[in-house]
Amino acid sequence: MPLKPGKKNVGANIKELEYNGHPRAQSIAIALEKERESGKKKKK
Repeated sequence: MPLKPGKKNVGANIKELEYNGHPRAQSIAIALEKERESGKKKKK
């Protein structure tokens, strides 16, 4: 399942990643990176 963007979904993304077998530290890092990416503006 794709991860959800935004700050409100960080906890849900961590749970999703852990459920799929990622270690806790890696899950946190991936979820925070996804949150950072969602705040970036796309160039045209």
